[in-house]
Amino acid sequence: MLKSFRFPTYTSVCGPPTTYLEDLSPNVFNYPFFNQGVDAMRKQSVERQIFSLEDSLLLPESQLLPIKGFIFHTSHCGSTLLGRMLGSSPQVRMISEPESINGLLLSYLFNQLPEAQVLTQLKQIIEAYRISGDDKKAIIFKLTSWNVFLIHFFHKLYPNTPWIYIDRESEKLVQSLKNKNGGFIDWWHHPVDILRKHFVENTSSCVDFESYLRSIIEGHRKHAIAAKNGHELFVHYPDFLKVIPEILAHFQLAFSPEELVNALAFQRFESKQFEPILFESTT
Repeated sequence: MLKSFRFPTYTSVCGPPTTYLEDLSPNVFNYPFFNQGVDAMRKQSVERQIFSLEDSLLLPESQLLPIKGFIFHTSHCGSTLLGRMLGSSPQVRMISEPESINGLLLSYLFNQLPEAQVLTQLKQIIEAYRISGDDKKAIIFKLTSWNVFLIHFFHKLYPNTPWIYIDRESEKLVQSLKNKNGGFIDWWHHPVDILRKHFVENTSSCVDFESYLRSIIEGHRKHAIAAKNGHELFVHYPDFLKVIPEILAHFQLAFSPEELVNALAFQRFESKQFEPILFESTT
């Protein structure tokens, strides 16, 4: 049985942003999304203890897993598939779209927090995921798509860390998104624009759902391009599936032939499902 570790699970948005942690098995990272794994682990445990970030011990860098990279992306562009592929290696711990980071960044937007406070707490959250002890050798963070609007926080903390941005042809992306829900897709249906105004340059130009989607897609792309710092790799879906070795090299990862075969096999399945369900393309 794997040892449990104390990982951040979410950050409150209302009031001072407080990050909470729970004791979890590293198996939590095997799920398509980190908090999906958290929910599954909770169902398996009769006890649930909550800790605050302030209760966590700050470990020296030598006891933390090295961050090999950050994945930023436009939604519905294969980022979850890439995360599953990279995380399939026994050497990689993949942190996929953690609500602890989302909550902190939303709190920053809603409550006009000082940047210095956000940087300090964001670093504490990230380092809490880096605790070693389960034979992993590296860690990669796949962020929620809208996090790219606040990419400067990550660059200030880790200016030399490799990162990639996954994009997709705009019209195909719009057609995919308008039939889905969740994340920034749902923001259009909010009765007020408290969320939209932080991500759309001109809300008056969003006269319908499709124009809103086009605007926010362009915003993702604009922020990623503006953030180029010499450590980036821009790829497109589905073409990036043909250059996985290039992505591995960018993140300074060396997969064995067996690891690469296992990673590529994930293309056959629905990446957002924990159980192996064969993929059927609809867009």
